[in-house]
Amino acid sequence: MSNSNQGGKRQGPNTAFQSAPAAQNVFGPNIPASVYPKDSVKDVAESLGITNLRDNIAMALATDIEYRIRDIVQSASKYMKHAKRSRMTTSDIDNALRQKNIEPLYGFFPPYTGGKKQVPWFRSIPTPSGTPLYVTEDEEIDFDKILENGPRVGVGRGVGWHAHWLAIEGIQPPIPENPVFLARKAAIAEEALPDTVEAAADLGNVAVKPLVKHVLSRELQLYYERLTSSILSPPADAKATDNATLPDDAKSLSEFAQISSGNLVRDAALASLRGDAGIHQLVPYLIQWVGSNVTHALRASSQAGGADTDATQTIQLLHTMLSTLHALLINPSIFIEPYLHQLLPSVLSILLGSYFGSSDNEKLETLAMSLRVYAASLLVYVVDRFADSYPTLKSRLVATLLQALVEPMDDGTASNALEASGSVEAKLGALVGLRKLGPSSFKTLLGPIGVLTGTLSTQDAELIPIQVMGDWLGKTQQSEQIQQWALNRLVEEVKTSLAELGKDAKRKV
Repeated sequence: MSNSNQGGKRQGPNTAFQSAPAAQNVFGPNIPASVYPKDSVKDVAESLGITNLRDNIAMALATDIEYRIRDIVQSASKYMKHAKRSRMTTSDIDNALRQKNIEPLYGFFPPYTGGKKQVPWFRSIPTPSGTPLYVTEDEEIDFDKILENGPRVGVGRGVGWHAHWLAIEGIQPPIPENPVFLARKAAIAEEALPDTVEAAADLGNVAVKPLVKHVLSRELQLYYERLTSSILSPPADAKATDNATLPDDAKSLSEFAQISSGNLVRDAALASLRGDAGIHQLVPYLIQWVGSNVTHALRASSQAGGADTDATQTIQLLHTMLSTLHALLINPSIFIEPYLHQLLPSVLSILLGSYFGSSDNEKLETLAMSLRVYAASLLVYVVDRFADSYPTLKSRLVATLLQALVEPMDDGTASNALEASGSVEAKLGALVGLRKLGPSSFKTLLGPIGVLTGTLSTQDAELIPIQVMGDWLGKTQQSEQIQQWALNRLVEEVKTSLAELGKDAKRKV
């Protein structure tokens, strides 16, 4: 009667598998019960100084070693099959050891490397049990041969230096000399805030470092001194004309730069600002210098007492400052965008400022109007050039001009011209600026202000600027504190703006 399990039936309790004794080798007579002998375990134990190891302990360790060897070989066979090979290599064993987080074996190479790598040579050593133990032969290394036959290190070029860009327009280029962005980001993330108690205990050892100042080279310092002195106070013997003329409303901004300032040295300095490519480090200093001169000129004009000579000098100085800003803006080698927040206040101060008190000088009136036109044209140039980078720039400027229009009229006793935003000159400059900014900006006079001026209350936000201007003009026509020429200028400016608005509407139709 056969004991074979035909048809995959479940084995009964009296089958050959169940009735086999526990000590019988069920794998066959030719397959040993354990691949790893217990004698090898005893030899390794004796080499470690452990003697008289019992047989049952050695057998248990041998069984565990056999299991781990089979596990590693099985994992290595997976790498062999994935590589579509029929022969297992030492690299498969190394990969299996790494997979199990076990340090791989070093110095053993397969015998089929084609002679490129030396096959390890094993020699037997006697053991107390009589079973031979095979170990690899350690080769003696001769340092003299290594030094003679090793690679030669050539002599370097020596110590040298070269220049590189640390930053371009505030951005570090990704070059080997600069730190890697990811490394800087990781270093910042690893920095942990110290404990407040520990930080307070170490305050006595803190060394305060001084702030790093922007240092200009000696050449740039000399250039800045010569440039500012040539613009502000050029030599009198270099005078080109008796009286420099200001641009009128009909000319474009490109023609403003061609008008002489009245002095050859000043014209040369402004021409240098328009085309010099090496003055980028001086831009913040020049803009700050222009702002301080504009503030000083407007403050001095409010305290001068209304002299025509002083007013003419103030207008000429403000025109020179506008020409300086114009030269910086049209210089193709200067990145002026980061300094717009410092540049625009100077332009708006000239546009909305008051240059003189009570005066009926027609020439002085024309010069002041030409200066406002120049400032408004420069404002339009800034908006057109940087509208893509700052989408809200135009709306914010329009809101500032509307604020100057709807604020209550100053009674003429303001101590500071910069604070007299409700003056008739400020309203005139605001109208010129809105007209220059285009029909869409001037249309804001015909409807409620809305949310353009956030400083106004909810009730004032419903005001219509053109209606407020009409009411104000009707009340102030008989006032003795306001010059009649100023009111006439306001009326003419409103009429001109409305006429241009009508022409624009006809073109669209």
